[in-house]
Formats: sequence, structure tokens, C-alpha cells
Amino acid sequence: MSLKIVPITLNDPRLATLVAELDKYQSVLYPDGSNYAMPLDRMANAQNYPFLAESEGQPVGCACLYLGDNGVAEIKRVYVAPAGRGKGVASSLIQALEAHVQTLSFTALFLETGIYQPEAIGLYQKLGYGMTGPFGDYTFDPLSVYMVKTFPATIANV
Repeated sequence: MSLKIVPITLNDPRLATLVAELDKYQSVLYPDGSNYAMPLDRMANAQNYPFLAESEGQPVGCACLYLGDNGVAEIKRVYVAPAGRGKGVASSLIQALEAHVQTLSFTALFLETGIYQPEAIGLYQKLGYGMTGPFGDYTFDPLSVYMVKTFPATIANV
């Protein structure tokens, strides 16, 4: 499988299709009060950097880097379509977000996922994310898992 990770815009219809699949999947796992999926139109109100994973020209996954007003860099809307699972798509997407967030001089990248997604939690742990408490605008939810990965600060050339 040849995999390509490309930056896109929030209004890309391929992203909308993948996010709709993600929302359908998560709506079964979590009640409304514990589903923190941010709609794409709301993400547009802050800095965002969506990425698409393509294999053989077909979209197989997505992930977004979201920079909220609270100064927190967060991973949002990670999804891999069934055809792309088990092939390193999610890892490649996360690594693209990590590379980008470091170019923006952030030293930490946060995420929130749910307790009913052990595969996602395991992947994040494998990629170096550790457990943390609620961050940004989140408040404690027993169905949520909060994670963070830190990066070394870069020294700007003077």
C-alpha cells in the first residue's frame, strides 16, 4: 500500500465524508454528553491544519491539528476507514501532525479520546503519549482519556 499524507482544508469533501463515518462510529460508543467531537464548521473558528491519508488515490484516513484560543495544540478528528486499518495510516497521520505542531513552536500536543477505544489509546501510548488530566476547555468525564506528548523547545535563530 502506497500511503501519502497531504494537508487539506476543512471544506474538502473527502474530509467531510471521513468525519461523518467517524461521527457515526462514535455516536454508538458514547452518549451525547460524553461525545466531544468538534464539528468541522466550529473548528474553522480557530487555527486548524487538517491532513488526509491517501492510498492508491483514495482517502483512507484523516486527522486535524487544532489550535484553540486557549493556546493548546490538540489532535482532533482522527479516523481511519476500515480499508486502511492495520497499515500504519493512523501513525503516519499523527506523525504528520507532530511534525507540523513543532514547526509552530508548540512543545506539547494534547488529545482526548474515549475509554471504549482501546486500540486508539494503545496507539497513542506507543507513539509516546502519556496520560494527563483534562486540559484546555475540557472538564473531567469518566468516559474520557486525556493524553499529552511533549517535544523539546527549539531555539530560534537570532
